[in-house]
Amino acid sequence: MNNSAVATMARYEADDPANKEVSLSASIDGTTISYKKSGAGPPLVFFHGWIGNEDTFGFCHEAFARHFTVYRPAWPGYGASGPLGQFSIEHLVELGRGFIRALGYDRVTLFGNCLGGNTAMEFARLYPEMIERMVLIEVYDFVPWYLHLLLVPGLNSFLYRMLLRSMTGFHLLNSFLPLQVAGGSNGLRYTEEGFRRTPVSTAIAFMKAIHNFARRRRDFYHTRYRCAVPTIYVEGGRSFGPVKAFRDVVERYFGNLHIVSIPESLHNPVMERPDLFIERVLPLVVPPTRR
Repeated sequence: MNNSAVATMARYEADDPANKEVSLSASIDGTTISYKKSGAGPPLVFFHGWIGNEDTFGFCHEAFARHFTVYRPAWPGYGASGPLGQFSIEHLVELGRGFIRALGYDRVTLFGNCLGGNTAMEFARLYPEMIERMVLIEVYDFVPWYLHLLLVPGLNSFLYRMLLRSMTGFHLLNSFLPLQVAGGSNGLRYTEEGFRRTPVSTAIAFMKAIHNFARRRRDFYHTRYRCAVPTIYVEGGRSFGPVKAFRDVVERYFGNLHIVSIPESLHNPVMERPDLFIERVLPLVVPPTRR
């Protein structure tokens, strides 16, 4: 992707005040990226994870939009974005870079949730000069072992539909996976809805992308990845094994690190406990001149 990616903006909600949410789209090298924008101030970009979309940060965006212009793009194949073409972590990094450049920014605060955090980390490795500060939320140490069957051709689509998209299979899975219901569409409901709304081909493509990336880069990350970008790592109270494995190495990866614990949440604090996420993270990222 070249540095001169041009965005074609399409406004769906006209005449909203600057601090209100609007739905927009950008064409980045022929890929349509849907995103939501709110607020005013320095740019904040949110990369969602495996079953997210433009609304993953929805419960938090208003609080952050009082201090930032918040952008919440959906990856290809998710939300209202265009269909999948090439899909790799490297490709997502370049899409993210093109998206930021197309908006007219050279430097942003970057949030990455779940597998979106893995993408944000690679972005920070390649383009550290573009990141003012990075916030990583419950990031995986690459592909969880229990999802490896989703990589088997012919079996993966069947298992995804049986275990993740069916109500019976999902609730069986959730009997031993740490997801929390905090009311409304938070926690469990958000995750259940996420598996249902995410196209099977998209979910499998993202899992393959992170798996292929891990095969090529896992050893490098574990032995040589070092990042000087100011970073906040947000951890829940009880999470998946691969997330715990990432927590064990995060202090080695980042030289300028602040860890925020939200033990009242489990795996997805931006959806399960947005009140505590705002309370504990927002003061750490707001520039002193805007407090």
